[in-house]
Order: sequence, then structure tokens, then C-alpha cells
Amino acid sequence: MTTTTRRGARALRATPLLPLLALLLTACSSSPADADRVAEETSASPSPAPSPSIDPANFVDEIDNPYLPLAPGTGHHFDGICTHGKQTMVTEVTQDRENILGVSTLVVRERQHCQGEQPTELRHFYAQDEGGNVWYFGRDTGTAHGSWRAGMDGAQPGVVMLAEPMEGEIYQQQFAPDVAENEAKVISLNEDLAISLGRFSEVLKIRETSRLDPEVITEKYYGKELGLIRSQRVQGGDDNLELADITGVD
Repeated sequence: MTTTTRRGARALRATPLLPLLALLLTACSSSPADADRVAEETSASPSPAPSPSIDPANFVDEIDNPYLPLAPGTGHHFDGICTHGKQTMVTEVTQDRENILGVSTLVVRERQHCQGEQPTELRHFYAQDEGGNVWYFGRDTGTAHGSWRAGMDGAQPGVVMLAEPMEGEIYQQQFAPDVAENEAKVISLNEDLAISLGRFSEVLKIRETSRLDPEVITEKYYGKELGLIRSQRVQGGDDNLELADITGVD
């Protein structure tokens, strides 16, 4: 496959795959809200499960979406809290590839440890299309529980990050029946966020929900050229993670 540059990805966003995965709704406010407000804003009718026709020729080798750049050799360290106390999460973008539905996906390893619980290790499978959208093709938990792969048992790939997010846009992130059925809604593209690494502006805010666990709502914040910088559960718990360090960056 030929690698597409970021400039090319922006120009090619109008790919035939997009109408299959996004449902545009009225934009909602990006101001902080209590649980009732969050639930009200999230109660839009869910979009249907995607049925994308995957053409491997529409995918490129490099993942350079500015909100989710995945350069091999890059690592991200997150600190936060969970139900029992402190938690950490470390992600590593590997050089490994997995062929799923004919697409060469990039493997990202994740290690997470919540105090009082056994550590978990996952492998996630990502690929970027010519339009700049980052697709999610599945995850491997090391066991049958929680694992899924596009093309098996009714599972379909979803989109974990849009090339050009728009406020109010809803899209399917994961669809593996009775395993992972997650959606995301773009809340804002202009958040200001301060964490231990510094203060960031023009931050993308996304709200994630699951049909399988509708009581849980998580908000995630993405910085340009950084990726995920904060994850905060706003309903169904108070778990959170913040970016503490990045390794492998020049």
C-alpha cells in the first residue's frame, strides 16, 4: 500500500466509506454539565450498526490523523484513579501488523493496572483510510472474554477517530454483538484543558457510550499531534486518566 501524507488525507476525506458510519445530529453545548444534563445530551437515538464494505485499497500504511497519531515506537503513560484507588495505563505503538479483512492493521499494546485488581494487557488493531479516518478493527484481551475481530461472529470495524470531526456528529466506534457496541459523539473542538503536562487549547472533546452499559458515560479529550490527553467517566463512576508522559518522540 502507498502511504498518504496528512495533507493528502485531509483532501481525500470524501471517501465512500463515510456515509456508512456517521449520523449527523444537532450540535450540543460544550459547557460542563451535571449528570442529568449529560444524560439528556446523550439521549439521541443511536445510529444503526455499521455495515461497511471494506476495500483494502482504501487504506494507507501511516496513521497520522492529528487527533490520533500512531507512530511506531511511541509510548504514552497515563495516571489516574479507579474504583479501588490509583490506576495507570501505558500504551505502546508497535511495529507489528495484523491482517484483518485484507487490511494491514497496526498493533497498539495497552497495559492497565487499577489498584486492587489484576493488571490487564490488550492488543488493539487500527488502520487509517485515505480520507484520514482511523478505523478500529478489534482487540485481543488474551482470552475469549472481551476479544473481538472485525469479520468474525458478526463484528464490524468502526471508526475511533474522524478525519474532520464536526460538533454533534455521532459515529460507531465498535460493533461486536454482545461484546462491544460503542458510539461516540463529538461535543466540542475548542476545549481548553490543563493537565500536569501543561495547558492545551483547541482540544477535541468526545462523549462515549455503549448500548451494552448505558449507565456509563465517558468523556475523552484529544490534543492535536498528541492524541488522548484525558479520559473522565462522568456517569457510572469517577474513573479518570490523564496523560503524564510521552516517549519515543523527537
